[in-house]
Amino acid sequence: MSITILGALSRLDEPGHRAELYRAWSAARVAGLADPVALEQIGPSHTPEVEELRRHLVVGLNQNRSIDGLVKARPKLFSSLESAVLLAGEQAGTLDTSVRVLATFYSTEYKRMLRVRLRMGYPLFVGVIAAFVATLPVLSRDGWHGYMWAIGISLAALWFLGGLVLSILAGIAAAGIVPTRARFLQALLTALSAGIPAGRAVRIAVESSGDNELVRHLAKFSERDVNTTPMAALFAGCASIPAPLLSQMAIADATGDYLHTIKQYADAFPQK
Repeated sequence: MSITILGALSRLDEPGHRAELYRAWSAARVAGLADPVALEQIGPSHTPEVEELRRHLVVGLNQNRSIDGLVKARPKLFSSLESAVLLAGEQAGTLDTSVRVLATFYSTEYKRMLRVRLRMGYPLFVGVIAAFVATLPVLSRDGWHGYMWAIGISLAALWFLGGLVLSILAGIAAAGIVPTRARFLQALLTALSAGIPAGRAVRIAVESSGDNELVRHLAKFSERDVNTTPMAALFAGCASIPAPLLSQMAIADATGDYLHTIKQYADAFPQK
């Protein structure tokens, strides 16, 4: 979490830069470029976290290391969804699909963050106004010269220290803009599209959802139970899973087609 305003705003742009990385990587793979060459040709990212991820992949792949080994070496560079999708692609020989679905996932996340960014304009405006109002006592005590110095110091403090508050507010706003059910579905479909088994996909989607009720519900089951229990039975009684979605999961359990069956629900109710 950055303490500067610029750093906090930059963090909101990170999904967009990850989307650009995976989109360019996907296009390079379609063009027939080897992965190390493709990632090198993409060029530096504008955000330090994504650039560190790109350089880690470039160096590691040039050393003929596996993606599995690279993820394990620097796990904090990758989200749980990202790690699982890349590993699944490497193991199944479907890295093209994995890179493409990650580009789609982060593009959707970036659209959400753009809405959060717009909402952050209000607290920034309030902070600037507060810098002028809170320093008014200095005007009567030290005159205009002292008042201008006090405003400058207040604005500098806001710029260099306000990122902490802005990050907290952005987190609250992000949680409210897209319901956790939509994030759960988005992550679940991304994992399933990458060929990850349903049980593992469920675990990843719950971790990515930000829904405390989903996390608590799944914590009741062992890893073996998650991997072997039908999805509808797994989420039965969970308040965060509505009846229509539970019915769709039951159909998926019966047909074995989790991706397209659950996608029908997600397409019909994309924001619910």
